[in-house]
Formats: sequence, C-alpha cells, structure tokens
Amino acid sequence: MKKIYWLYLLPVITLVLFASCAREVIENPDDVEKKILEAHITVKYNGNLQPTSSGLYIISSAAGTGRSVSDTSALYVRYSTLNLQYDYISTSDESVAKQLGTYRDTTYYGPVLFTMGDYTLTKGVEEALKGIKEGGRIKFIIPSWLSVYNYEGSNRTASTPVVYDIQVLRVVNDIEKFQYDSLEAFSLKYFQGLDSLQKGYYFKSLGGGIGDTLEAGEDVSYWYIGRLLDGFVFDTNIEDTARKYKIYNSSKSYIPRSFTVVDSATVATSQSLSIIPGMAKAFLQMKHGEKAFTFFSSAWGYGNSSTSFGRHQPLSFYIEVVSDNDDDIDDDD
Repeated sequence: MKKIYWLYLLPVITLVLFASCAREVIENPDDVEKKILEAHITVKYNGNLQPTSSGLYIISSAAGTGRSVSDTSALYVRYSTLNLQYDYISTSDESVAKQLGTYRDTTYYGPVLFTMGDYTLTKGVEEALKGIKEGGRIKFIIPSWLSVYNYEGSNRTASTPVVYDIQVLRVVNDIEKFQYDSLEAFSLKYFQGLDSLQKGYYFKSLGGGIGDTLEAGEDVSYWYIGRLLDGFVFDTNIEDTARKYKIYNSSKSYIPRSFTVVDSATVATSQSLSIIPGMAKAFLQMKHGEKAFTFFSSAWGYGNSSTSFGRHQPLSFYIEVVSDNDDDIDDDD
C-alpha cells in the first residue's frame, strides 16, 4: 500500500518542485533593471558611482553659484536625454542638434521652463535638481521606476533607464513677476518705455487705419506674425515671412485670417474665443487697415498650456487689419 501511495504522490511532488523552481527564476522587472544598471556602472564608471536610496545615479554635478533650486522653483534650463549607449534621444541644445544633424528651423531651442512641485517633472528629475544652483549642471541616470510623476496612479514615462544632462540657466521664484519684468525690459528696449494698457499687456499702433475703432460683432480679416520676446517666429499667415524664417508649410493656406471682434468682457474671461485673448484685445484698439504691435504675458496667451515653445511664454504679435478695399499686405517683419 505504501509503495502505491508514493507512486500516486510522485507526480504531484514533481509538479510542486518544478513550480517552485520556476518561481525562483522569475525575476521582478525592476530587479532585472537594477542588475543592468549595476553592470553598466561597473563597466562604464568602474563601479565608482553609488545610487541614491531611490536608485538615481549622479554621473557628474557642478552645483553653480546662483539661486538654489527649491521644491517650488521655476527654472530655465538647457537639457538633453540619452540612452545607456549614450545616443541622444532628445535635446533642447541648438549646438547639439546641429552636430547631430537634427536641427530644425521650426524647433525652438531657447531656454526650457521647468517647474518644481507641480507634477510636470518626474520624480527622478525633481530629485536630481534639488540643491543645484543657478549656473549649475548635472548629469544623471534615471531608472524607469523614477520616471513617474509625484501623484498616485502616475504611469512611467520610460520603460528603460534614461540619462539626463541638464544645465540650469536661471532660477525664478515668481514666474509671474519674471514675465512682467521681461515685458517691461522689452518695452524699454524697443518702445522707449511704452506703458501697459493693463497689467502684462502692451499695445502700440504702427499707423494707418480708416474710420472708427473696431467694435464687437464686426467681422475682420487680418495678417499676423507671432514671435517670442527673443524674436523667434513661431507662426504667421504671411507666406513671404514664413519662407524668410524657414517655417513655411506647404499644407497651410497663407491668406488673411477671419475673426469676429468680441467685447472686452468676453476677452477678459476668454469665453468662446477662437484666438488667444491678447490678439482679441488688440482688435478693440484698431481700425480697418491699421497696423499694430502687441506684446503680453502668458495670461493673455497660452498660459500654462504646453506648446512647441514651452509654457508661461510672453508673446508678441504684429497685426494688420485688412482694409475693406485692399487685401494686399505690406508687413513690417
């Protein structure tokens, strides 16, 4: 009987042992990644780099001498990302893009705004930047488990480790004040200290125009050129200007754009606007055939929304309202 009993148990025992062995060889993906990182550090850096408690590896760091990056700082940076073979994944550095042959005239290579503590940077990036000062530079490796944002349920933005190279150009404690100061400096440089019409909003007529000032409900056609304060042209409906700044798009129609003027209350609340508030406000100061230049804070533009040229960007626009009798354009670009 005992022999028969063991014969029945033998397949079960074998199955249990096999399952136990199978469980032993199955590793957690993060554990596998840790081993890959450890091997990489051993080969690439002779094992001289030690991870932080979270698993971040600091490759090199120059702290800088300006203002420190805090938990709530806004900072302007230049950065690149690379894989563990040190091939570039992305870059905001114009010189690097040109070396790689990836430079595009339509890409903005100016300073990039990073903001700490508002869930727009991953845990790994925020951890690395804390303690770095204005003028500093840091290069580090983020494991995939740190490529999440600091809120519950955030998904990983990378499936493998990523190398970051970040240069801190400027640390800003109050991004709104920084914009106002930048606009005031722009006004002094180009318009002899033109006063703002409202906080963060400037308007300058460039002449021309017939009849009365445009009123709410009027339909207008207009030409425009959109720039950042550093002169980067990001949009226009003037073909010659688009070609000049190498942002011409053959799929776009370069014709006057149409807009129905809205009242100041609608502009202020940004209700039902097909264009950004800063442009809509400009029309309330203009006449048919008039040319004007306006520049304003991001509150009158795209605010905190991500665009191809970043967030919280002050903008400037050249605008010409097309005369009722003339569809020709004589732009001042």
